Amino acid sequence: MFEDVLAFAALPLAAAVVFTGIHTWFGLQVLRRNVVFADLALAQVSALGATVAVVAGHPMQSAGAYAYTLIFTAVGALLLTASRWMARSVRQEAFIGVLYVFATAATVLVVDRSPQGAEHVKKMLVGGILSVTADELLKFVLLYSIIGIVHCLLRRPLLAAAENDEGRKDVGRYLFWDLVFYLSFGLVVTSSVATAGVLLVFCFLIVPALIGNLFSPHIGVALAIGWIAGAAASAAGIFGSFLLDAPTGAVTVMAFAAALVIAGAIRAFITARAAERSRNRRFGLHLGGLILCTLLGLSGAWVVVAPAGDHPILAAIELATGIGPDRFMTASERAAYVEAALTERRHKAEIDHLYDRERQSRWDGDELTADELRRMGSMQQTLTEMGRGERFVIDYLRTRGRERERWYIGLPLAAVGGLGAAAIARRGRRAE
Repeated sequence: MFEDVLAFAALPLAAAVVFTGIHTWFGLQVLRRNVVFADLALAQVSALGATVAVVAGHPMQSAGAYAYTLIFTAVGALLLTASRWMARSVRQEAFIGVLYVFATAATVLVVDRSPQGAEHVKKMLVGGILSVTADELLKFVLLYSIIGIVHCLLRRPLLAAAENDEGRKDVGRYLFWDLVFYLSFGLVVTSSVATAGVLLVFCFLIVPALIGNLFSPHIGVALAIGWIAGAAASAAGIFGSFLLDAPTGAVTVMAFAAALVIAGAIRAFITARAAERSRNRRFGLHLGGLILCTLLGLSGAWVVVAPAGDHPILAAIELATGIGPDRFMTASERAAYVEAALTERRHKAEIDHLYDRERQSRWDGDELTADELRRMGSMQQTLTEMGRGERFVIDYLRTRGRERERWYIGLPLAAVGGLGAAAIARRGRRAE
């Protein structure tokens, strides 16, 4: 089975590595320019162009759709270049934010005219990297190689433009190199957004570059570290999506977020100097304790105010201690609560069994007949409705129990959390 997954994931993983390679370089320049959200703005303008193309009747991967997207992206690149000149009187990030909001609103208006608008928006956000083909991958490699060579030859003026201060009066001399940067950036974004989606492209651009900058101020070293981190996060996200049977784009975005957290922890607590490590540990302990006490206090107060609401922190405490709302129920309520919970669990197990059977039949190539699928769907619907009935009983009885529990658990929890947060905050101020 692992060999099958590996064979299926080979092309998406190769595409992700290629995307990481070119986007990390652009990300390092974006961070030096202090225009972190330029990628989101340009990607959204690119998505607007693709949306207009679809509404105009062009298939997503057609030459016409690509032309629309490229034209819109070129206009976005020109506007971003102009924003550098405007930054003498208005912060460039403000202009980029306006461009992003405008492009998003325009996309919504255009999508409203499309019969499959919701599906198109979803594809623009999370992409469809699993469906990448060998021909598309070859095109990416050729395009990014050309852009990479051009940037390598022009790296000195491009980096000089990236590091130029916003407020300098000679900003005009850098406008040409800004235009070269944003136009080439637009070419990369145009091709990658159509495959990976806006969210994942933003991760390819920013997260590896951030990780690289965490460990080195030198662009060459940061680039190498970013490539390694981006490739590892891409592999974890793609294979994780197969294991979790979840959308690949969203899982890969979470993998990039986890990689950034891990890299930050390594930088703060392992590779930093001894004095800095000690200071970081103290800060981490204070911050962790403050967050924990605040969450406990708010959870306790929420139980007191709204015992019928959702209480995930209280549920975790109940699971760890074995003291749940059933301890505050009458004998008859407790018996009904336990019976409903067992019945709901049994219904869920039966639904999962039916789902696994249908998925296994597709995996083995022995697909079920239409009649079998219809009967299976009807049974799943029946079990789901029965489970909802049991869930209603469980929620009702749990609320009854928590209405009594809140005075014995919720109120003390709110007091302990509030006092603990205040004590930690006071100690932190003294330490400063």
